Amino acid sequence: MNDTSAQPSVLIISDDNALVDALISNKKGEQVFHARDSVQLILDDPTLLDGNSIVIFDVGTNENTLDSAIDQTIKIKQADPTQVLVLVGEQELLADVLKSSIQPLVFRAFPKPVSPNQIALAFKSGNAVHADLAAREAAGEDITQVGPAENKTNVAALANSRSNNSAIFAALGVLALAVVGWLIFGGGDDDATQPIAEQEIVADASLDEPVVTVSATVQRINQLNQEATAAMAENRMISPPGDNALEYFDQVLSLDAYDTTAYEGKKEIASRLRTSYDELVAGAEFDRALQAIEVLQRIDPLNLSNDQLRVNLQESIDSHVKEIQSSGTSEQIAQTAAVLERLEAKFEGSKSASDALKAEQDMMKKIDVALNGDVLIPPTKNNAYALVSEALKSNSVSKANITPRVKSLSAKLLNLAQGSLEKDNFEEFDKLAALVKRLNVNPKSLASLNTKAAARKAELKAEEEARIAAEGGDAEQGGDGSTEDAAVPEPELPKIIPAKIVKREPPRYPNRALNKGIAGWVEVAFRINNKGEPFNIVVASAEPEGMFESAATRAVRKWRFTPARNETTGLAVESEVLSTKLQFRLD
Repeated sequence: MNDTSAQPSVLIISDDNALVDALISNKKGEQVFHARDSVQLILDDPTLLDGNSIVIFDVGTNENTLDSAIDQTIKIKQADPTQVLVLVGEQELLADVLKSSIQPLVFRAFPKPVSPNQIALAFKSGNAVHADLAAREAAGEDITQVGPAENKTNVAALANSRSNNSAIFAALGVLALAVVGWLIFGGGDDDATQPIAEQEIVADASLDEPVVTVSATVQRINQLNQEATAAMAENRMISPPGDNALEYFDQVLSLDAYDTTAYEGKKEIASRLRTSYDELVAGAEFDRALQAIEVLQRIDPLNLSNDQLRVNLQESIDSHVKEIQSSGTSEQIAQTAAVLERLEAKFEGSKSASDALKAEQDMMKKIDVALNGDVLIPPTKNNAYALVSEALKSNSVSKANITPRVKSLSAKLLNLAQGSLEKDNFEEFDKLAALVKRLNVNPKSLASLNTKAAARKAELKAEEEARIAAEGGDAEQGGDGSTEDAAVPEPELPKIIPAKIVKREPPRYPNRALNKGIAGWVEVAFRINNKGEPFNIVVASAEPEGMFESAATRAVRKWRFTPARNETTGLAVESEVLSTKLQFRLD
């Protein structure tokens, strides 16, 4: 009946205008769509099926009951057995239709709301099935034979069984029930269909209905389904390998491609995975979240939301890494680095993020080794002060992790300075005090120690002056006129012309503070190199804490100065520690 020389068309039978519009507006390629609002119009004019390959039948058209939907489906197939039937409809009615004897007539079925993309994906294989049926019909083959090999019938017999043959109706209904899930929830687009699980249907003339003998294959399917159900109850959905619900259901479907229990089970697994995805992402278990997405794509490959989950996962990873780098603990950094390492091959940004976190871990380990070994100051290689300065300058260690290490180093240096002061080793004391000042975390303790040092120096000077007075001699010249005992004056320190600001970048007001109407200030300390660039920028104090520090340090890092200079040589030199307070006001 069909003319297959032209591009085959698609006929939509539905009185749901929204469905018809969605299918036609979403068409792809050269496929032509026609629409009618009742099956009777097709029966009155069978030429509508000429040049057509696929019929999309909305089983609820004209307020169909179950019986009328079944009868009309049979009539469409009777009108042209080469037509490939795709059913759509409300879930309950559609499922009931597919549980009936006519299921073998149906190529695919989609519950409402229908995704036009899903139906479009079935067109390629549907057209191939139509072409095969048309070729077989042209060769004289009876293509009205339908159903599994062990219980074939034809379209006419199905029509008669609706009123005359309850035995055939019941037998086909049992077989149809086994493939409902496949048609609605998971059928592939392979041209060839796989046989149903082995069942022996033995005809007995003394019985009104066939006797079904369960084979070893069916027993194995039942066992696997039970194991899968137990695994789901224990939340073993996709792991461990070899003992999880998904693998058991897959084994079932390898034995019987139409097993509804397995397909419904896989659908439930998909539902649970979608629920657990958000929890996994919130817990930074990104590797398990990706595993969930990959399983979802395998279970439900046509669901476009799976691709969006992957995009969301990448965004979540990026956001989490930034947060960890800003304020993460050592444990959080180690955990995230390990997860990202497992994802490196699957997410483009994971390797760079993983490398950054590993570098932070390495730097923290080096600092901790130096602190624990009391390798604190130059010129010793890999000393704590040099490592901490490098971390502060490059922002390679988060504030949460560098702050306690800076405090620990400062405390150790203060102890060393105290020891030097007790030994009257003022040269060593001054060097250590300068380092503590640059770290700028113990200003009060340092001020107290400097006061003690000044007092001790004054005490020693007074003792020396008293000694000289007691001896009655000239401190600068011996009694014989020689200068052997004369005090050697300390060299005069070069005068330094201080650095001057030439570019001041205002800080950006954080959105979080702006939205909440929060004002405050940040006091920062820093040095200026011989190029006029700030470095070793450290937050001395802030109010409120945790709100404006990042904005303040970012702004100061962009400031520029004329560098400090040695007045004698005119050469640019590094400045001493400078401090400034940045105000954040709403007015």
